[in-house]
Amino acid sequence: MTNDQDGRDIKMDSHGAMTLRGAMGGLVAGTLFGVLQMWYLADAGLPANTIIHMIATIVQPDEAFYAGETSLAVGWAVHISLSLIYGAFIGLIATELKSNVTRVSMTAFYGLCIFIFNFLVLAPNFYPVFEAANIPFEATVHVVYGTLIAPFIVLWKGRAKEDPPVAPIVRQWQANGAPVSQEPAHVGTGFNPVNMR
Repeated sequence: MTNDQDGRDIKMDSHGAMTLRGAMGGLVAGTLFGVLQMWYLADAGLPANTIIHMIATIVQPDEAFYAGETSLAVGWAVHISLSLIYGAFIGLIATELKSNVTRVSMTAFYGLCIFIFNFLVLAPNFYPVFEAANIPFEATVHVVYGTLIAPFIVLWKGRAKEDPPVAPIVRQWQANGAPVSQEPAHVGTGFNPVNMR
């Protein structure tokens, strides 16, 4: 396994590996994100799956939502797909960041950027159903979503292999000044194979 001078595992921090790691983080974070949103709605006395039906309107018409005809399966499929895509993208971005502090800080900011893009840019212009969402809560859970990806994209450090110590070259000289041998001695034993000849 290839390591750089800092012991960083280059293979596990490649673009492909980081994209996969980010996608895995997005899957975990997105699932928890959806459950948290459903819990919030249930606690507020609303049907817990309302948010999933809202998400379904990304591919189904708004009229289907108001008629109660949106699909939970479609809603979950869209939600998980977006979570994977957003996670993969953050993993790709992380390959350019050289410290874990920067990567972890970036995940929270990334979650906030997703919220701004989804609810302040897309929703008012293309998905009016989402304008009924609780904006402060959505901002919070999107930051949580980003932060939950952090453990998946931090730098992996490994112990780099150390080269064995190199034995010093023992130089002995003949009476005429010519070297007798340049063979390494056994380190720490005081033994020189040349003396056995």
